[in-house]
Amino acid sequence: MDQQFTWRVSWRARLALPMGILVVMGLSSDRPGIAQTSPQPPQPMQPAEQVFKNIQVLNGMHAADLQGAMSFIASSLGVDCDYCHRQDKEGTFASDIVPAKLRAREMIRMVRRINQENFHGENRVTCFTCHQGSTAPVSLASVLLSRAPRPAEESVKAAGNAQGEPLPSVEQVLDHYVQALGGQAALDAVKTRIIKTAPLAGTSSESSIEEQFQKAPGKVLVVRQSEGYTFWAGFNGHQAWAQDSLKSYWGLLNNSELHSVMRDSEMYPGSRIRSQYTKVVVGGKQEINTRDTFVIAGTSPEGAREKFFFDARTGLLLRRHIEEPTALGWFPLDVNFEGYREVDGVKIPFVVRLSSAGGAWGVRTSYMVLEVRQNVPIADEKFDHPTSAK
Repeated sequence: MDQQFTWRVSWRARLALPMGILVVMGLSSDRPGIAQTSPQPPQPMQPAEQVFKNIQVLNGMHAADLQGAMSFIASSLGVDCDYCHRQDKEGTFASDIVPAKLRAREMIRMVRRINQENFHGENRVTCFTCHQGSTAPVSLASVLLSRAPRPAEESVKAAGNAQGEPLPSVEQVLDHYVQALGGQAALDAVKTRIIKTAPLAGTSSESSIEEQFQKAPGKVLVVRQSEGYTFWAGFNGHQAWAQDSLKSYWGLLNNSELHSVMRDSEMYPGSRIRSQYTKVVVGGKQEINTRDTFVIAGTSPEGAREKFFFDARTGLLLRRHIEEPTALGWFPLDVNFEGYREVDGVKIPFVVRLSSAGGAWGVRTSYMVLEVRQNVPIADEKFDHPTSAK
């Protein structure tokens, strides 16, 4: 993989929940040099075979669905791009030279057939069902000593805490969170915010700086730049979009990216729970790093299954567990919030750590906040899709 291609992948991967392995089943650019001169960027709802080359088993899938599916496969087998792919002389990944790529196509056909014949087409059997993070399917149960206790699974106490006290209601947990952040009046007083971040030391080889522009209610623009390359992703309150300066498929708004942009539009994490989430319940009480948390579970407007872990004592959000829907199964991601600091009367997490199943390639890099500016004038037009990359 050449250096130019590597930094493009690296920049792109930082934006969202799984970008995914670019091509596991014969997915590759149909434009030499990664579409540097394409007059029109590819569209999310185009069939994958119109955006990528050598599609053989995922024909008809929307291009926007492809990246999440690739991340799901990668995490299920614990692999990266080069397990199935080699870049050719034209800079694409169309080659079938790697045997694992041919085998992967067979496996997709097999899994589809099993689900169609036995589960009405639902993704009940997936890559992970057998592989469980390994390239070799797990076909034999682990042996335990006869008197050894079985491994304890992390449990959630659904009925109440150890003393039998009832759990608080959803409203009580969220009210405590709002007060912990500074109170509703202080939160409402923040109309705009500009956040500058950088990767946490040791989590990325990049020295990149990212800027995020937010405007209430629900507008966001994320900008990343490196030498010769710029990437934008935004939501103007009505339409989400993404674009890069090459107008290439790296600027394609895939579904995982869409969900990430919508979460970035929240002025504080979880601010949409009351108004936009469905099936919201208090799911129990769970300990995270020796701290008791109340768990709120619900479904996001984008269809992701989420759990929010609020510190039972301070009320602050410690973790957000996200299960992203993909074409092949659910992709899990944990977002941990640390180092809360007060800025203009509102607490903001200054350290955000992200992790995914098997450490899958393509998950946004953990980051630290370098600078926060609030109530800076930002025109609404800033969040609209640009007519051309600038």
